Amino acid sequence: MTEDLTFNSKMAAVYEKNTRISIPTYNSLFAMIQSYYRVQLGEKAASLLLIGAGGGNELSAWGPSNPGWTFTGVDPSEEMLKIAKHKVVELGLESRVSLIQGTTDDLPKTHLKFDAASCILVLHFIDDVQEKLKLLGSIKDKLKSGAPFILVSAYGNHDESELQARLNVWKSFWIDAGRESSEVDEMVRSAITRLSLLPEKQIEELLAESGFMKITRFYSTGLFAGWICHTE
Repeated sequence: MTEDLTFNSKMAAVYEKNTRISIPTYNSLFAMIQSYYRVQLGEKAASLLLIGAGGGNELSAWGPSNPGWTFTGVDPSEEMLKIAKHKVVELGLESRVSLIQGTTDDLPKTHLKFDAASCILVLHFIDDVQEKLKLLGSIKDKLKSGAPFILVSAYGNHDESELQARLNVWKSFWIDAGRESSEVDEMVRSAITRLSLLPEKQIEELLAESGFMKITRFYSTGLFAGWICHTE
């Protein structure tokens, strides 16, 4: 058990470090989302659905300072969920967190609808556009009327110079963090070019088609952007 916790701690440390190199404003992003949720949800108790909850960063950022919030997190990765479970125990959030390996389809059919939801750094890993649309639609169906939803994803068109310019900025984050230029170029070839990116306009169209409204981009850093919206 001790070895397992040590392993998860090391995984979490690497994940945390790399994420914050890739997205230097990562902490600020979660603070912004928390402020937005607080305004939208008020002082009442609230249930939040976290898509891609493995890693547990949403839980770390929002759990301790919002005792009236409960969280249901879904993630298909068993290893990432181990990191999240480790953080839940570490923060003493066991009574307010439920973690499910899988997708929104694996949520209990009897579960009440949620007050808010987030999908952070997930959409660009889904290759098929119709699957992206299916995910967004399933999230919308799990939310109460008027509930806020936050989407954060890498975005752009692989064939356009605008993305290449932002990619150069992203590469500089890693070089400034001590990585060799050749290593960063390999990261681009092996990982970034394989991401299933969509232009901002198409992402907003998918959100609207899924039943979300008042869609607004509120965040952008390097390769990534974030949108706020609400269910109808």
